[in-house]
Amino acid sequence: MPEQTGAETGIIAVEVSAEHDLEADHADAVVEVKASAFFTGAAAFTNAKELAALVRGLEELGVPRTAVSLQAVQAETNEGLLTRSSSATYTVLIRLEQLERVGDVLAACTTLKQATLRELRWGYSRELAAQQEWMEALAAESVKKARRVAAGLGVKLGALHRFAERPESPNYNLRRGDFLGSDDMAPRASYSKGRVPLGFAVSHRKRVQVMATAEFHTSPTS
Repeated sequence: MPEQTGAETGIIAVEVSAEHDLEADHADAVVEVKASAFFTGAAAFTNAKELAALVRGLEELGVPRTAVSLQAVQAETNEGLLTRSSSATYTVLIRLEQLERVGDVLAACTTLKQATLRELRWGYSRELAAQQEWMEALAAESVKKARRVAAGLGVKLGALHRFAERPESPNYNLRRGDFLGSDDMAPRASYSKGRVPLGFAVSHRKRVQVMATAEFHTSPTS
């Protein structure tokens, strides 16, 4: 990015940026399960047999019951009457801490006729800390860059006037399989038994750009 100078105010302004790859540390799978009975709360996991089957399958893969949470229940009523025998669609969220098991879990969902994977979101718990580390590195780079500009102009670099983080550019230049943020959502898709989904990106790395502007006072060298 171009350097700017303000000779009339004795200010040198520089812009710095960097790109980094960030690895996901967990994933959230949102699954819909169609069941033949209506229950709410924790009772759904033991009394709705289709939902219980999903939980058992996940436990066999090493995913604990505590990693599965009930997000919503939509009941189908008969003539306006809601009973335990009413069919229902359960929406559950599965938190996957072991990313190497994501493929196995997705495969397990496809083997259950009543289960449909609706969303897969990658999580980046370290993103805030990483952003802070990257910004510290940018601050150091801004000083080096300003010194080079000052040397080229024949002036002495003074104290910092202003340092500001710039918003991330809207043009991410994403590569195939990249995602956009800590609450990233993969494209919606449905998994059917015996079929391989098309256009469903499975990746857990994203490219993050950090940018900043720094302004420094200057003074004559003599």
